[in-house]
Amino acid sequence: MDKFLEWLDQPLFEQGSLKIGVVLVFMLIIASVLVLTIIVYKIGIKRKHMREVIEKHPIEESTTIRPADIPVLEAANMQGQGERHEQQDAFGLSLLDVYEQQEILAVLCDGMGGMFEGGRIAQIVSARLLGAYPWPDDEAVLPFIEEISADIYRNFFGHGGSTLVAITIRKNSLRFWSVGDSDLFLLREAHLYALNQRQEYKNELLMHVLEGMGSVEAAYQDPQAGALLEYIGKEEVRCDYLRSPFFLLPGDTLLLCSDGVSDTLTRKQIQEAMYLSPQACCEKLEEEILRADRENQDNYTAIVLRYHGSHCEKGGSK
Repeated sequence: MDKFLEWLDQPLFEQGSLKIGVVLVFMLIIASVLVLTIIVYKIGIKRKHMREVIEKHPIEESTTIRPADIPVLEAANMQGQGERHEQQDAFGLSLLDVYEQQEILAVLCDGMGGMFEGGRIAQIVSARLLGAYPWPDDEAVLPFIEEISADIYRNFFGHGGSTLVAITIRKNSLRFWSVGDSDLFLLREAHLYALNQRQEYKNELLMHVLEGMGSVEAAYQDPQAGALLEYIGKEEVRCDYLRSPFFLLPGDTLLLCSDGVSDTLTRKQIQEAMYLSPQACCEKLEEEILRADRENQDNYTAIVLRYHGSHCEKGGSK
């Protein structure tokens, strides 16, 4: 190392004052400047090329689209005439866009085909309930239904009738009123529940079985097992209803349907359809009914509602 340092300290020329080490340092500085100049030059060329490409092919400014808010409730419906000569089911649904200001009402009626003017009566019952909505007090609904039934009895001389299943939902609070054999199902966490009770003679026979009279087989095989004990059109009607609200959970799905749906399909078929979105559920139910190709298929009607939860509502409160 000492010899190398002595060599660097030697003059570049004989009797000259310019040292070899100084010359080497100067040359390194020049080389560095040249390399840096070349790099800057190449960067400038690339930037110029990029500007030319952008000018020829401008990049569209991207925008982030905000996904649509999930509604508090989704609803869908379907209806078919089946093999009957006329449609005797009627249904109605209040406006979903006012749900946050007031409760929602869904009504389904099945005119009694074996009686006079079943289809017309179903339409009258549905229209009167929807026309009176929103009612100021849920306690007034039961006497109103009884009044409708008495009016139908007087106007049709006791020779016509209709079933009824009606629900209201206010935030996460559910109430229902039911007359006859139209059904109200709830799908919650992979379990299917029947919320209302069919008012059929079969159920009265089964109660007798519990009291030790008759057998289950005889109850189901009785020719009058499917006869209605209650229907809108009786002078005095007994309505099945909730005496206090039933609270819905996020993800709960409700199905209102006439017996043209529930008597044609199995509970498993109904449950599998209710896993789908409300619209897809309606399509699946109708597809299965048509596939069943049941002889003398009854009119069929369904309303499907899915509750997504109070977190979707303004303020996030229940």
